[in-house]
Amino acid sequence: MSTFTSTLADSRPSIACLTLRTGRSDCIAQFYPALYQLDLDRDGQVERIDLGFSGSRVLERLLQSPGDVVARDELLTHAWSDRVVGQGSLNQQIYTLRQVLADEKQRQIIQTLPRRGYMFNPQYLVTAASEPDEEIVDATPEVIPLASAETIAETPNPRRLKLVAASLCILGLLVLAGAFYYTQVRSPVLTAEESVGSLQITYVEENEQALQRLMRNTRPLARQLADLATRPVALLLHMTSGFYELVCVQPEGTSNWLLIHESQVARIPQEQLRKCLN
Repeated sequence: MSTFTSTLADSRPSIACLTLRTGRSDCIAQFYPALYQLDLDRDGQVERIDLGFSGSRVLERLLQSPGDVVARDELLTHAWSDRVVGQGSLNQQIYTLRQVLADEKQRQIIQTLPRRGYMFNPQYLVTAASEPDEEIVDATPEVIPLASAETIAETPNPRRLKLVAASLCILGLLVLAGAFYYTQVRSPVLTAEESVGSLQITYVEENEQALQRLMRNTRPLARQLADLATRPVALLLHMTSGFYELVCVQPEGTSNWLLIHESQVARIPQEQLRKCLN
């Protein structure tokens, strides 16, 4: 792990990051999975930390399901899928992450569940609603409160239920796509849509060449997701810095996010894909 310090954080609007609280009240962390980096911001003084591939993958997997216990074996597979390592390697990465997040003594951020695994405390994950950008705050609720889905459940006509649910999926996806790309890209993008089974997929890229490449390279993944889907789901797919970003929008308006490195697409566990879909 290596670090360096600067007075101002880089402007990296096109790279996805997650904002985390740390064990210090005056410090906020920005985690960039695609760069394997984490920035610690103390009143504008930024310390950039290179977590390395394995450390970044451990933190990424824990953040995919905050509040849920992730088994040690699953973390080992996710972070060291190309080689066999011992439990000591995982212990070292957890210890390092706790040090970086100022959590090595309290162990409240990354919690140990004896004989079960580790869990990221969701109280330390800063949600989009707490960001200072007012336009992001305004856009987010539009994705969530699709309460009309409760009325759909009372409709006795199954065909009408399916059509309305699919419409809600598409509506939620379009709103989410607008909010996501306003905050992450802030530049003109191209989109393409297609239906695969019960999935309504929207591909988003910055130019036509990248868009066609994204659609071509993710077709096996799209088919795998379609086979696992048990109901209509709207899917947003984008490529950034070697990672595929997936946002699954369910009929009721809730959404799940999944980040997959391009080298791991063929080996992604079905359980992770199901969590994104459901």
